[in-house]
Amino acid sequence: MSSLASYTTLYVTAIGLAGDSGLENIFAVRWDAGGRDPEESSAADFIRWLDHGDGRAFVRRTDGSRGPRVRVASDRARRYLRSRDDEASQQDELLLLPHWNAGKHSTKHLSRS
Repeated sequence: MSSLASYTTLYVTAIGLAGDSGLENIFAVRWDAGGRDPEESSAADFIRWLDHGDGRAFVRRTDGSRGPRVRVASDRARRYLRSRDDEASQQDELLLLPHWNAGKHSTKHLSRS
């Protein structure tokens, strides 16, 4: 298992959701560094990595292409991940990725929205 700090560019390939499929409910991300086995990190660790380093992350679309950049957003209550700059125009691409629900950490439980 590698440390997030070992990388400068990562690709988010799946998300863990706790509850409804909203950005604020992402509790974990599955990521890869391009050509390596995927790994999982908590959303909190991933946010810290984006905030405190030179790291950048992108959505890895299901067709393998690079999607939009993943950023940290916040409301009054918490910080969360997002890949769109505006909230109203389209669904955030993070929510289009395969996902698993809290308590189901196996790839056989991944589903698509």
